[in-house]
Amino acid sequence: MDIKLPVVYVVGDSTVSTFSDDYYLPRCGYGAQLSRYLREGVKVVNLALSGRSSKSFLAEDNYSILRQNLASGDFLVIGFGHNDEKREDERYTNPNLPYTEEDTSRGLSFKYNLYKNYICLARDRGATPILCTPIVRLSEEDDYSGVCGHITQTVGGYEGGDYPAAIRKLGKDVGVTVVDLTASSMARYLRLGHQKAALFHGWAGTSNGVPAGLDGTHLNAYGAAYTAYEWAVALSLSDNPLKNYLLPDLLPPEEGELKAAVNPDYREPQYAPFNADMAQKLHFKLPTPWYATVMGDFGGGEHIKEFVVGGDGSSFTVGNASVVPRGKISARTDGFAAAFIVIPSNQNFTASAGCEVLSVGDDADGQTAFGMMLRDDIYADQFVPALNSNYIAAGIAGGNGIAFRKGGKLTKGPEGRSIAAGQRFKLSIERVNQQLRAKVDGLSKVWYDFDLAAVDGANDYLCLFACRHVTVRFTDVKVTFTGISSRA
Repeated sequence: MDIKLPVVYVVGDSTVSTFSDDYYLPRCGYGAQLSRYLREGVKVVNLALSGRSSKSFLAEDNYSILRQNLASGDFLVIGFGHNDEKREDERYTNPNLPYTEEDTSRGLSFKYNLYKNYICLARDRGATPILCTPIVRLSEEDDYSGVCGHITQTVGGYEGGDYPAAIRKLGKDVGVTVVDLTASSMARYLRLGHQKAALFHGWAGTSNGVPAGLDGTHLNAYGAAYTAYEWAVALSLSDNPLKNYLLPDLLPPEEGELKAAVNPDYREPQYAPFNADMAQKLHFKLPTPWYATVMGDFGGGEHIKEFVVGGDGSSFTVGNASVVPRGKISARTDGFAAAFIVIPSNQNFTASAGCEVLSVGDDADGQTAFGMMLRDDIYADQFVPALNSNYIAAGIAGGNGIAFRKGGKLTKGPEGRSIAAGQRFKLSIERVNQQLRAKVDGLSKVWYDFDLAAVDGANDYLCLFACRHVTVRFTDVKVTFTGISSRA
């Protein structure tokens, strides 16, 4: 007589879901790897969806599928948290309220939502729920005491709190097994250090053959398999009946699987100098000789419309104020909107502008930036997830004045400044032969023989840029050419 094996249903966000993307090291949620540690014949149905919180998932077809099919003897693995932190009504849930709290005046209770719409659903059907705390976000500083460990601050009326602790407390209060992936992923990352921990994550692309565009939130297939292994080990030490369907010998994936996780169809983007044909296809239009672009690591071409670039040649408004923050100036990759002008690489010039901050969103953070930039290359409305080419910038990057990237490494100035609407700055960049100088108000920095020819040897590009929940206005913009540069 055949013994009916259970079905394991999985719900959660992008760190749990399956993916289909064109990354160099494609993203993969741990839900896609759970079956490798379960007995043959135990079916895993992964319903997790990217970008969803425990609240927004309720409106999805996949939640309806769960309600229609979850049956007695099945299991429900619940992996939310990453997006419940988002400060927007569609996704936010409050981690501080008890699981009995139905009142939503302080936001929907995270615990109540998990209990009412997931745990009770499973138990009503005779299925067994399993709660999972969210994996940590990779921290370059090995600091998981804050947002990388899902412990948030109160901002703009949205209460912050400790989301993993909320899940642990809920499990204890209602008698549900909790697999603490926050603790296990944190311990592993701290043991290995940032550089080795990064090997578990997605990498968007390569730059000159070297992996670039690290995705600190999402795992690759190797990292997902390792997380699934930790999930299985924790389950084996619990009293949850799903432990009876685990493989008898639980072994972590070998590091050699990292090579197998690389996308065999990935091809590094090839740069083409900006030309008139590209200008005709740009989404935003400016009076020549100025052009507008959204370029780099900003989430994909469909998000171009979430930026704004406009102006008349002497005044420009540039920024991003979308619900989800787009673009970044980060340690590994850049993405931004810009009004730009082409400057021959042998041309001396002086550029200046006033800059006023028009708006700053609640999700502005250390990757939010704006200002005047002179860079080696320009991409015309192109998603380049591994963009990390050379530039100097007079502006504000994560609260620090003046930044530059050289050889892929980002360096930010020493002055820390918070960003607020109404702030005003005076910006300038000039080239005199081998010397480049950037100024932000009273702050100034000079470079000699700075390489702005590694990608595009013919031209440089002066950009008025902004990204990630900030919108600024550049006024009294002036670019004056002062002759051909002489090289020593």
